[in-house]
Formats: sequence, C-alpha cells, structure tokens
Amino acid sequence: MEKIRHNHIEWLREITHDDSINRISQQAGIPYATLYKRFKSGELATDEIIAIARSYGINPVDAMVKTGLISNEEASGVRGDNALRLCNIESIAKEIVRRDAEKTQLTGNDKNKNAQSATTKAA
Repeated sequence: MEKIRHNHIEWLREITHDDSINRISQQAGIPYATLYKRFKSGELATDEIIAIARSYGINPVDAMVKTGLISNEEASGVRGDNALRLCNIESIAKEIVRRDAEKTQLTGNDKNKNAQSATTKAA
C-alpha cells in the first residue's frame, strides 16, 4: 500500500481556524518551541496530531486519516470478507438481490442497444 502524504500544516490551519502557534500550543499542551519547529518542517509527530485533534474536539482517528498516517480501511478496521462477518443474513441477502437486479438491468440495456443497432443497420 502506497503511503499518501498530506500537508500536516494545512490540516492544522484548517482545524484550528488559523489560530496562532502560541494559541495551538496552549490549547494542545505542546511546547511552543516544538510546535514552531513543526511548522517550519511542515510535519507533525503522531502524538502531536492526536493531542491537537483532541484539544480541538476532532476525532484523533479522523485526524490520522486526514494527515495520511493511516488509511480509511485501517481506521475502520473492517476489510472485505471481514465486513461480511459483521452483517446479518438479511443484509447479505438484500445485497445479493440488489446486485442481481443491477446486473440484470445492465444486461438488459446491452440487449436493447444491440437490438437497436441491428435495426439501424437493416434499415
């Protein structure tokens, strides 16, 4: 899996509504000098992202996804066949019926296009 890098400082500015480094430092409990260095480097440490997110009422897991530290799939903890284990049988059956109807509709559209094409060629 390729790691997607996001600009941590853009994320920080967005969630803090452009608060000053001093204000963010006070709110998150991160020393001003540390935060200043992070602004210069453009990248925050994971524990700093978590502290800032919490201090601004943001879910830390969402913050880690937004900053590219983890993927959506990793955040949800559910992938592919594992998701099926969480679904009840009725939900699985409904999904099968929905997919079958979608497939039938797509195949029907292809048949109609082929019939129209044949009619146009015959004329």
